[in-house]
Amino acid sequence: MARTHIRLSKKAIHVGTTELASIDQVDAARAASLSLLQHSVRRRHKQLALIRLLNAVQLRAEIDGASWDHSLAVAGVLGRPQEVLLLRAMRCRTGSGQAR
Repeated sequence: MARTHIRLSKKAIHVGTTELASIDQVDAARAASLSLLQHSVRRRHKQLALIRLLNAVQLRAEIDGASWDHSLAVAGVLGRPQEVLLLRAMRCRTGSGQAR
């Protein structure tokens, strides 16, 4: 992923999370957050993947199971049992990335 794309995605997320964001801006922010999250998972980022996951949750994006699994594994490896519990609760609450 090119740095320009990353920069524009981060800007779209910022704009989409403001109170005055239009529906189109929120949708663009969701798409951008998922794109950055998937990039972080592919690159096996740790902290950054957790941050990207939280951005996607904040925007109520549909997060895939692989991204949830990666984030849960990272939190476990980093020795953060409270974060693991929180992520599991968030996954259940959002209903995204669940096995059907």
